[in-house]
Amino acid sequence: MKKIYLLLAVSFFAHRSFSQVSDSRVMIDTNYRSAIYFETDMSESDTKSAIERYFDSLNIEKEKGKGFIIKKSMGYMLFKRAKVDYINDNIDCYFVVNGRKIKTGDAAGVYVAVSKNGVFFSPESDKQEWGRIKEYAAYLQQNYFQQYSISNKLTDVQKEMDKKNKKLADINKQKLDLETGISKDSALISTLQIQLLDLKSKKN
Repeated sequence: MKKIYLLLAVSFFAHRSFSQVSDSRVMIDTNYRSAIYFETDMSESDTKSAIERYFDSLNIEKEKGKGFIIKKSMGYMLFKRAKVDYINDNIDCYFVVNGRKIKTGDAAGVYVAVSKNGVFFSPESDKQEWGRIKEYAAYLQQNYFQQYSISNKLTDVQKEMDKKNKKLADINKQKLDLETGISKDSALISTLQIQLLDLKSKKN
């Protein structure tokens, strides 16, 4: 158990070592848009899964792609008409997640762009709302993604413990079966010894 706590603590401090959220720009379709950038200590796939789980909790599905016949893959994750933490209005959230390699393992860079009614927010024209968007991005980086990571670790540890409990139950059952067998064998030995002595006594 101490190893688990140490692992969680190391994960927490490694996460905190990443840079805070910052203003940036990212390509959405064919245009560069204002975005918030931050880094995570999770892999690209885990980061995307964490984002999807967050919006699943809001009952909002990721947009699948473009086109009516063949859905073309988008270069971003899009969640429409979302009411997210720290932001008052329903917004469209665009996420671009890029995997990175660092000395301690996998990581990811995350860009968050936000629009409402087709108009993208920017730090120049929407200062107050932009501040809320940065708070939201910081919450994802410093809180929600950590919740996701710890929840996954807890699930993995629980599964491992369940396996060990099952193995222990099997061992205990095997032990009980062996003890029962030994007890029966002991009783049979006593009976056979008595029969043997009885036969020997009749010979005399």
